[in-house]
Amino acid sequence: MENKKLIELKGIHKEYNGNVVLDNFNLYINENEFVTLVGPSGCGKTTTLRMIGGFESPDYGQVILDGVVINNTPAHQRPVNTVFQKYALFPHLNVFDNVAFGLRNFSRIMADLKNSVARRYEKERMALSLKLQNKNTTKEEKAEIKAKLKTIKSHIKTEVAEERVKLIESKLEAVEKKYNPIIEKIDAQIDIEWEKDDEVKKAKQRIKEIEALIQEAIDKGASKSKASKPYEDELKKLNKVAVWAELDRLEKERKQLLKDKALEIKSAKSLMMNKKQIKEAVFEALKLVKLEGYEYRKIDQMSGGQQQRVAIARAIVNKPRILLLDEPLSALDLKLRQEMQYEIKEMQRKLGITFIFVTHDQEEALTMSDTIVVMNKGVIQQIGRPMDIYNEPKNRFVATFIGESNIIRGTYKGNKIVEFMGNEFECVDENFAIDEVCDVVIRPEDFDRVPLDQAKIIGTVTDIVFKGVHFEICADVNGMEFVIHDYEIAKVGDKIGLNVDPYEIHLMKVND
Repeated sequence: MENKKLIELKGIHKEYNGNVVLDNFNLYINENEFVTLVGPSGCGKTTTLRMIGGFESPDYGQVILDGVVINNTPAHQRPVNTVFQKYALFPHLNVFDNVAFGLRNFSRIMADLKNSVARRYEKERMALSLKLQNKNTTKEEKAEIKAKLKTIKSHIKTEVAEERVKLIESKLEAVEKKYNPIIEKIDAQIDIEWEKDDEVKKAKQRIKEIEALIQEAIDKGASKSKASKPYEDELKKLNKVAVWAELDRLEKERKQLLKDKALEIKSAKSLMMNKKQIKEAVFEALKLVKLEGYEYRKIDQMSGGQQQRVAIARAIVNKPRILLLDEPLSALDLKLRQEMQYEIKEMQRKLGITFIFVTHDQEEALTMSDTIVVMNKGVIQQIGRPMDIYNEPKNRFVATFIGESNIIRGTYKGNKIVEFMGNEFECVDENFAIDEVCDVVIRPEDFDRVPLDQAKIIGTVTDIVFKGVHFEICADVNGMEFVIHDYEIAKVGDKIGLNVDPYEIHLMKVND
């Protein structure tokens, strides 16, 4: 099944004080996808995120959600929530109130209703807007177009009001259908209990008789427990009838149902969640971020990792369609950051919503993403799955930014043969002309160390660093530095022999 396109950025251009931040930027993101925007500082990734969230507007170009241009839609009316780098929690509110804040102050139902109505007029509105921007459109035609756009705006406002009334009526009807049959059933049960008045009187009389018999036995010298023993089971049954325990239970249940019904009626009329629904939603969100039991903890009593979880809970509690995460892990220590990478990915799977994540950390991008968007200087360099981005970089920037790479100038000789460093090597790429100059990319871990007499590449070790799981070896090969990852140690000054398998060689077009 093909994924549905959810967000689209078309021809986006953005400048700050004459500096181009995004240049003819085009990107689409599918529903339920985990997309990571990665690149160096200043490449435009946070600006892209802020445009989707509604915190920035493009100088020109379109931000499209579900086929509707939302350039002028305020941030609070978009089905989008953001987790900021600094969390932006309210220090005077506890964990529960921080997470509940959005539910108490915003109606997602109304926002969705407005977007749904606006979508019906979008094609007509866009056609008129384009005509309005056309240089050939006359002054009279422009005046007519503006009047039509004003009429469309009025129609949208009227339809939203009408559909709001219908929606409230529908919700009130649903509340009545939900509670009335249950309350009627309890009322009938209460009536039956009241008809047991004679039974209650008889039970009370029998209790008095038993109490007299017990007292008589005690007077004759029996202990209270021994005197009461023969009547224990009977007294339990009689006391249950005599105090109308079932009637009391039913009346308490009826009172609670009426209270719940009143809350849901109030919620239906305002199209907002009631206290009970808010509590359930907050507890569910905190459970998802593994903060059960912290509901009433003060924010300043939480660790950095816990505060980050609170920020995520607050962002997901009202079930947005898109969650934006702007480098939310950058303030955490390495171990906690690695733990949270997996937890955030798991959250995305459970929630089934679109996550758009911004980071400059290549490892985070590779670990968490379904799709990676590599950016540099406001331009997309490559889009693809993590494995494809790593194994098949499109250019030098991607090859060097995502992971470490050895990039060597070579010549394609045809028939899947490439020449570099004075030798010919088999490869798997073939979309090059014979004798075309190309860039050869070999990842440090893809070299094979071999005896010198079997090696096609021989270098001299210039440096070695222990990285825990492997050694990072720097070697000089004819004046060029190679980086090799290997499990076996070497010594500075040693000669080292290298080979590389055909499928570990990746060729790129020369674009510099």
